[in-house]
This record gives sequence, C-alpha cells and structure tokens, in this order.
Amino acid sequence: MQKANIFVLLFTAAAIGLSACGGGDAAPEAAAPAAEEPAAAELSAEAQIGPVTELELGAYDAALAATGEAAFGAKCTACHQLEAKVIGPALGGVLDRRSPVFVMNMILNPTQMLAEHPDAIALLEEYAIPMVPLGVEEAEARAIVEFLRGEG
Repeated sequence: MQKANIFVLLFTAAAIGLSACGGGDAAPEAAAPAAEEPAAAELSAEAQIGPVTELELGAYDAALAATGEAAFGAKCTACHQLEAKVIGPALGGVLDRRSPVFVMNMILNPTQMLAEHPDAIALLEEYAIPMVPLGVEEAEARAIVEFLRGEG
C-alpha cells in the first residue's frame, strides 16, 4: 500500500515537472496577427519579435556572465543543457547560430516568437514542446546571453 502511494506521488511530481518545461499542446495558441503586422511566412529570419531590437555585446563581461550562469542554472537547465539536447536544444555555441537579439527575445518573449518568428517556429516543429515564459527580466536575460557567449 505504501509503495503504491509513493509511486503515485513520484508520477505526479514528474508530470508537474515536465509541464513546467512547456509540456502539453504541441503548438502554442496564437492570436490572429494585427492587420499591420506581416504573417509569419512573410517575416524574414532577421525580423525580431519582442522588446529587444538591437544589442551591442561589447567586451566580454565575466561578472555579468557569472550572474548569467546562476540564472541559467536556476531557470534554464530543466529544459536546456550546453552540450546536449534535452527538452529543448543544446545552447552551447548558440550565439554562433543565432543573433543575440534572437536569443534575448526567445528568453523574454517565447510565446510570441514561437507563434510568429520563422526560425522559432522551425525550432518548435523540431522539438514539439514550446518554451514557456519564465518571467525573466531584461537585465537577467542579458546576463544569460553573456554566459552563453562565454560558453560558445
């Protein structure tokens, strides 16, 4: 009897843990685009959707990267590792594949990016589980980008 209760408890905890990483529907529900906005198919890969439109990285900032490493460990590692695909893609060298603006907007605005950005849509099709908003502030997202920059 006690083993059965432990099994149910562990199964429930695992299900909750997976749902926190975006489990559920294979594609996010998207609101109809506003008339003045282009449809996803019309967006170029360079188009950005979110609060960040430009980002100059400048010289590498080790202190900022250390802050980003802590944030990455706390908020990202349930779904991402640096060198291995987990629930989401491996993020080591991500800044060789994606612009810093793209990475910032995926962190800050994943729902809209996955609904409208062609590269994000392709990632969703590949991984089938949407990235969920984690309430990351822009300064924290910038620190995560600096950490990822050092891991490339």
